[in-house]
Amino acid sequence: MPRRVLLQGESGTVDLVETPAPNEHHLQEVIKANPQLIPAEDLGIDGDLLVVGRETTLASGSIDLLCVSRAGEIVLVEFKTGPQNPDFRAALAQLLDYGSDLWRLGLAEFDAIVQRYVRSERVSAEFRGANDLDEIVARGNWALGDEDRDLFRSRIAEVLATGDFVYVVASQRFTEAMRSTLEYLNATMRYGQFFLVEVVQLVGSSMSAHAAQVVARPSRKSSAASPGGSSAARTNEADFLAELPDERFREAMGQVLDACSTLGLLMVWRSRGASIRFTTPDGRPLSIGWALPPGGQWNGARDLTLGFDPASSKVTPGVEESVRRFAEAVGAIPGAIRATSGIVAYRFDVNTLPNVVAEVVRCLEDFVADSQTRLG
Repeated sequence: MPRRVLLQGESGTVDLVETPAPNEHHLQEVIKANPQLIPAEDLGIDGDLLVVGRETTLASGSIDLLCVSRAGEIVLVEFKTGPQNPDFRAALAQLLDYGSDLWRLGLAEFDAIVQRYVRSERVSAEFRGANDLDEIVARGNWALGDEDRDLFRSRIAEVLATGDFVYVVASQRFTEAMRSTLEYLNATMRYGQFFLVEVVQLVGSSMSAHAAQVVARPSRKSSAASPGGSSAARTNEADFLAELPDERFREAMGQVLDACSTLGLLMVWRSRGASIRFTTPDGRPLSIGWALPPGGQWNGARDLTLGFDPASSKVTPGVEESVRRFAEAVGAIPGAIRATSGIVAYRFDVNTLPNVVAEVVRCLEDFVADSQTRLG
């Protein structure tokens, strides 16, 4: 049964009905022109993706979209062009070919691929005239400091070395057999994560709209223990706590993680550390904190950092007020250190967290209760 959306505005209401696009190429062009439609949070990625390649030529063909995240993840997107299952297999095979093309490249070689994009006619207007990956990132408004840029490049290099890419097949429709294939790959491959993204078109009398949603992904079980089936590339709670040398800090961090589990918050573990996520009423995960080991950092977050990324909260309707109040409450805890980069958040290090762990847990409890009350 087609989905319907009712839009209400000053000029009246418009009833939009899900309608098949005239062809898959149309949807490809919509996503390529508006990559922010790809639900990055549902891919386990904090913040919007940055496109660094459109129809970029690699040894095995031209990849539809080549993207990077602020944390240095590399996302490969291929569009399925027909309803047949063999076409899905072709798109999946192409993605794996592209991954093998990028695997073991050095940073300079990856940068050369990005440079071909910025010098082509396919480059987005805001990146025309950029010279390399660093300049694209600077224009992408991520507000990365020197240390963040070093970590970004370090993670890019790690992904290229291991092949730990995020693979996305996008289409109007997927069958159960396709989802089963993805489940198998996510369960058995040591590196890489596979996602299916459904792209839909909704049409009304005077306008049209497009939406994208993840319909198949690595299981939550594998994400908690070793996301993407990659035990070598990802950590888990036990390994993370074992990295904390200070006993009091380790015990306090353990109490915070236990509280997150009790409150129904999701821990998404990465190669080093994790993000703490709250599931919004529309099913979108929103990061409200980060737990990182010594030396680990993401966009200004270190140790235990609680707060939010403004870019992510804007696309999660109804939670802006709750996360703002949460950040203010966290910032009022004695010893809280304001994050210095693009997030609105506060950090608790080895010297402060053991003394205020009860206040930190209370802020998490209050946030969950406040958000549930506000959202009904």
